Amino acid sequence: MTKYTFGLMHPDAWDDQVFFDMLAWAEECGRSRIDLAPEGARVILNFGLNNRDTKRKKVMEAYGYDLVRHFYRMVIDMGHALPAPKLPENIRIAPIRLDEELHDAVKALDEGFADHWGHVHHSLEESLRQWKHMIETSDDFDPTLWHLAKDGEEIAGVCRCSEKVTEDPDMGWVNQLCVLRPWRRRGLGLALLHTAFNEFHRRGKQRVGLGVDANSLTNATRLYEKAGMRVVRQYDTYEFELRPGEDLRTIQA
Repeated sequence: MTKYTFGLMHPDAWDDQVFFDMLAWAEECGRSRIDLAPEGARVILNFGLNNRDTKRKKVMEAYGYDLVRHFYRMVIDMGHALPAPKLPENIRIAPIRLDEELHDAVKALDEGFADHWGHVHHSLEESLRQWKHMIETSDDFDPTLWHLAKDGEEIAGVCRCSEKVTEDPDMGWVNQLCVLRPWRRRGLGLALLHTAFNEFHRRGKQRVGLGVDANSLTNATRLYEKAGMRVVRQYDTYEFELRPGEDLRTIQA
């Protein structure tokens, strides 16, 4: 099981030892919560940061963190509307009807991301509880930016977006994009992306971005490049083992 930690220091006040001590405090907090993980499961601390942040990386590696994965931020400029999505036969794309389709959409997200590195399966009941809490408490949640691709009444793909990111209000953000296995390699992922891009263009966004595993087990980076996106930043993921055991995450497709 993964516990996430993150720490920053102002550049003018940087101190290797202070950051080292911050990592020690994070480890102590993580160890105090190990009993929340299933018995026998491997437990790790996960820390992600910009790959150019050499100061933090140096201290983390000295502390014992291992570099395990790279992720990209990819962006496309919205200078003009893209062509209308080319939909596979019998597929339609429309915004989610939240009251009626949340249950099936959450189930589809779990299935669609089962091949994603680091994915951990949770019960549908637990996932629904978390989603309902997020929807009820988030000021930025917008169901009109959550599109479902459907084949009849079955969900074939999901694309959930946000109106903006904190650092750049002119950039729309693709939070989650997945196509379920029976519908892959038919152009549906590209159609969902074009749906999102055109909606953001209609709303006046200058850019659209997303984050992706640089070594995606489903070759997602190739899809985003085909859609016209480019890499603008790399993030590195580090791990620190708190307890050895069975790794419950998806590591290989």
